[in-house]
Amino acid sequence: MRRYKFEKDFDTQLKRIVKTPAEIKLIKKSAAITSSCVKIIERGLKRKNVTEKQLAGMIDKNIKRQKAGLAFPTIVTCGRRAVYIHAKPTNKRIQGLGYADFGAKYKGYCTDMTVPFVKGDIGKDERQILDATLSVYKRLVKSARAGSLCWKMQDEFEKLLAARSYKVRHSVGHGLGRDIHELPSLTKIRHRKTKDKRRQRRLNAWKNRVWPGMKRLKFQPGMVFTIEPGIYVRGIGGCRLENDFLMTKHGAKQLTHSKLLIIQQTV
Repeated sequence: MRRYKFEKDFDTQLKRIVKTPAEIKLIKKSAAITSSCVKIIERGLKRKNVTEKQLAGMIDKNIKRQKAGLAFPTIVTCGRRAVYIHAKPTNKRIQGLGYADFGAKYKGYCTDMTVPFVKGDIGKDERQILDATLSVYKRLVKSARAGSLCWKMQDEFEKLLAARSYKVRHSVGHGLGRDIHELPSLTKIRHRKTKDKRRQRRLNAWKNRVWPGMKRLKFQPGMVFTIEPGIYVRGIGGCRLENDFLMTKHGAKQLTHSKLLIIQQTV
């Protein structure tokens, strides 16, 4: 279970949950830098025998070239390794279904995006994972509206995956700002029990300290957050599509521009 800053200081994070116009301007610039990597990824995937590490390096170089830092270590993974949600890039040659997860940090403000890709041919099972991820993503984006409870999106995500016989492996989204994970969290409480006493204490703390406040949170204009459904099946692989959004009174406005990349030929 990853520890986010809002677990330790919920009240402070709550004060930052609605961004100011100045903050939104910086986040939009950060989002533009992050989105500019889509063309870099597409160009890199067209290279013959390009590896996960090489593609990650191209992404990092493009972000830094625009006077921004990395919001977190860049993830690039493909094939069966794509089942690992936070996989580190390796020297594996990119082939099949995969994704790149990365983000810029511009003047202190973070963005976060995941670009799914297909290089070459994929099998029937991989195609089903890909199609389901894209379909679920579209449904979730349409459901985001001001006034609705934030955690309800996770509830919908779980129902959509259950209908397709897939398991949920992570939260459907989280807030963004000065930290890569801020409020609003789009997840919900887990009434779990574990034999690990340390882990159980953390789960209990989440339940008793954080959840009472989180369950009341509703989408408000000025909130910035991700929507990032992913599907992962051991022995086959995984897929994730993620973009950042600004909530407005008219609905969620997309800030980053991730999309599925399909590469058939290499140079």
